[in-house]
Amino acid sequence: MYDAMTLVPTDAEQSGGEFLPDMVEDESVAEPRPLLTPEGVRTAFTLFVVVAASMFVIWNLRPWLWITDSTPTGGDLGAHVWSPAFLRDELLPNFRLSGWTSDWYAGFPAFTFYMVLPSLMIVMVNVGLSGPLPVLASVAIAASAMRARTKWGHTPGRVVAVYSVAGLAWMLSVPVSYGIAIKLVVVLGLITLPASAWAAGKLGGLAFPGPAMLSVASLLFIFDRSYNIYGGNLMSTMAGEFAFSISLSLAMLYIGFAARGMETGRHRGIAAGLLALSGLSHLFPAFFALAATAALFLIRPGRRAFRWLMVTGPVAFLLAAFWVVPFFANRAFLNDMGWGKERRFVQALWSRSGSFGDQSFLANSPTLQLFVILAVVGAVISGFRRIRFGMAMSMVAMMFAAAFVILPEGRLWNVRIVPFYYLAIYLMAGVAIAEMARGAAGFLERVGSVNARTTEILSGSVIVLTLGITVVTLGMPLRSLPGGDFNAATGKYEWLGLSSSQLNLGPGWVEYNFRGYEDKGPTADGGGTTEYTDMIATMTKVGQDHGCGRALWEFDAGRLGSYGTPMAPMLLPHWTDRCIGSMEGLYFEASATTPYHFLMQSEFSAAPSRAQRDLPYTGLNVGTSVGHLRDLGVAYYMAFSDQALAQSRAADGLTEIATSGPWVIFRVDDSPLVVGLEHMPVVLDGVGDGGEEWLIPSVGNFTATEDVPLIAASGPSDWPRASLSDLRDTDPQYEALSDDDDRVAVMKYLADVMGEWLPADPVGSVEITNIDEGVSSISFDVDRVGTPVLVRTSYFPNWDVSGGSGPYRVSPNLMVVVPTSNHVDLTYGRSGVELFSIFLTLMGIGALVVIGRLADERSGPALWDLTDRLAADLPQRDEVVAEIRNGRMGPDDVDDLRRELRSERSSIEMGVGFSILAIAASLLLTSFMGEHADTPIRSIVVWAPAALGLIALVFRFGPDLFDFYAYQRRVIAPAVLIADLMGDPVLDLETDVGLELGGDAGATAEPEGDESPETEEPEA
Repeated sequence: MYDAMTLVPTDAEQSGGEFLPDMVEDESVAEPRPLLTPEGVRTAFTLFVVVAASMFVIWNLRPWLWITDSTPTGGDLGAHVWSPAFLRDELLPNFRLSGWTSDWYAGFPAFTFYMVLPSLMIVMVNVGLSGPLPVLASVAIAASAMRARTKWGHTPGRVVAVYSVAGLAWMLSVPVSYGIAIKLVVVLGLITLPASAWAAGKLGGLAFPGPAMLSVASLLFIFDRSYNIYGGNLMSTMAGEFAFSISLSLAMLYIGFAARGMETGRHRGIAAGLLALSGLSHLFPAFFALAATAALFLIRPGRRAFRWLMVTGPVAFLLAAFWVVPFFANRAFLNDMGWGKERRFVQALWSRSGSFGDQSFLANSPTLQLFVILAVVGAVISGFRRIRFGMAMSMVAMMFAAAFVILPEGRLWNVRIVPFYYLAIYLMAGVAIAEMARGAAGFLERVGSVNARTTEILSGSVIVLTLGITVVTLGMPLRSLPGGDFNAATGKYEWLGLSSSQLNLGPGWVEYNFRGYEDKGPTADGGGTTEYTDMIATMTKVGQDHGCGRALWEFDAGRLGSYGTPMAPMLLPHWTDRCIGSMEGLYFEASATTPYHFLMQSEFSAAPSRAQRDLPYTGLNVGTSVGHLRDLGVAYYMAFSDQALAQSRAADGLTEIATSGPWVIFRVDDSPLVVGLEHMPVVLDGVGDGGEEWLIPSVGNFTATEDVPLIAASGPSDWPRASLSDLRDTDPQYEALSDDDDRVAVMKYLADVMGEWLPADPVGSVEITNIDEGVSSISFDVDRVGTPVLVRTSYFPNWDVSGGSGPYRVSPNLMVVVPTSNHVDLTYGRSGVELFSIFLTLMGIGALVVIGRLADERSGPALWDLTDRLAADLPQRDEVVAEIRNGRMGPDDVDDLRRELRSERSSIEMGVGFSILAIAASLLLTSFMGEHADTPIRSIVVWAPAALGLIALVFRFGPDLFDFYAYQRRVIAPAVLIADLMGDPVLDLETDVGLELGGDAGATAEPEGDESPETEEPEA
């Protein structure tokens, strides 16, 4: 019964442990096991590369600063400090994820137009659990992790996943300081991207060492120093785009699950959740994920993939509906900053020269041209070897390159999608290197030079070498290599005989930002932490002594930047417990009041930012602009420059009340939150939809040189009416300006003529008392009803009035209420759209449970399949030889096979021809269209043929043509010779002729780069 087996003591027994008898192979019979299997080699190399890449990122993010109790600053990051605190203190206690705040822009809808998930993550890390619960939670998490390790930890990858989830759960259970919580979330997207890239490659079917190589490629993207604000890389993240980084890491994970899911029908719930989380973190990376989804589907569309998409897509939408639907429904109240389209197409997509990015510290590093060439090589290899992930990522690079060129100038700034092009290029370069290494090692194995284990060692060694080169190449400008040193005499960083004067500012920005507001010394412009702290303390006392209210502060990039960021005063509401609001806030697009703030900032600053384009700005002119402060309910004006102080002290309507260092604080006289009107608002036809139609006339109304009636988007029937169409018909000068499409000129002209054009119906006086403003409410009393009053708070549709009619939107972006009782209450509530969107999200959560119980889709034909090979449908060489030797196939049958192949060749050559013609047609069209091809529709018409032709040529007809000639040489030619010689009884085909008649089943095609998604599991 036990011929080759025997009961022997285990290692535990031999070492004195408990006796556990086990059946093991008898050493005299069993073959010795290798020390390391090919699978073990792959796992070891992959784990090393992914961990090393992640640790390189962590080291350059200065982890010792993550746990210092400071408040992060620097760029937009210094203003992001406000958001999670407001969510924690005001919204979450009221069971809301979005709501109203008066802290910025005379009020705006917080988290309606900006993603809430990153701030929610910060709150979760900050708050944790209270009392003894963290200790109990730690014990429970540790026990759960050990149990999960035993139950699911069958591979190193699963072990890492279990412990990662346990570590994250522990972080969420233990309260940490607010500043530490922000820093931990800020770095999250960067430190997880190498692992996410690996997972995307592994789930997407890349063969070893491809997935590990994607981790290396992600380093090129993270430390790219050709741009600093577009998103995704280290510098952009430190500039405040950390939500983008988190979203991108989630998007990469989603792409991996989408690639596997469309092949197997699995992972619908996970993919839907990841896509929703990506969009809720930042919209742009979600576009990247959707583009990759479209590419994966186009490669092999079929019933299974279509059903997968029809489940995953709607569920992802439902999960994110609570935020996406209100965003879309209220898009008319988004502000368009007027970002100009970047037209340096060649520099952006190829050379990154000519000061692309417009900053002296930016550089073409890594050298983009090299990686574009490698990416093209990767695309060709992916096409010939039918590597689905590589083909899809190549299409993604083409999509975003095309979108960068053809997107019109508008709200979506085209440079914001450039990072996705760069990421796709780096990933495809990684695919090229991995496949070349794999191909070279496979060739050595086929010729018998090495065995399977050595093949994997050679492939892995190439990736480790690439990692080393990448780390050194990036580490020199980062100045973070162990043993390296900066030589002040030469101005170069030196390491092991290498030297470089290049500098990646990313780590320096990390140190600057994470040392916080609390660690800033004076600069050449003065300032520093002490001055900033004193200014905050002074404004806190001003609020206590003179009452809470909004403040407009003079802008100067140099002085304000000495506090940590020019946006430092935006945190006035944060530091003063929301007593002193800031007229300027971070989310420029999230408030329709933003343009009027920047117009005021220009009037009250010696060196204004003028961040929004195409507005009729004027210079410093305090005396004649105090009225604008009253128009927007500003209570305090803060100035420090000699020019602004001189004008302010001479201006009527400003009273000096406090000083703090260079800052002088003035109270704006007679600036209550609610006031009566002198003239009845005029309803202007055609502006109710918001956007540009509202902005142009309302700016003209705001900047009018005389007292004119306010214009309204809607109002009661007894309000006077006017129409820009009528003005255009009766005023040739206005018609000419409108035709010239000069927005600023039109605004200035309207400002001049509104006094004569708008009807000025007088309004009776009204006394307003008991004005009270809460976080999301305003109340007041009036002595007479029926008389409209102006509420100097930004308008938004969620406002509801009790004791009056309205509110009605009036210029610049305020509210008018017509009281119907002596007491009026305004409340910011949930709109019907919001309630409906919450219901949709609840449906999405339920759908997650349902699809978890649905059977996997395991079958379904593809409509077409770019991953199919020509030779896959034809008999292989050993099959043909066997048929000939057995007499079932003769010369006539071989001729039939040749004719069939020639027919295939005709189809292939026709496809090649049409592909070339399509590319040529696009090139020809560009010569005719010229500059007119820059509009989106015409650009699509012009370049769509070339794109489709290029995809068909690289991924279908080119590889098929190669396969045809390979099949002709390897199968048809030997088959013809064998069939002719089979009739000669004298010849032995193997000995005399030298033909190998069998064992060559796979000779007609290279093995595919994709591993089976049904059987392969992540290795690390």
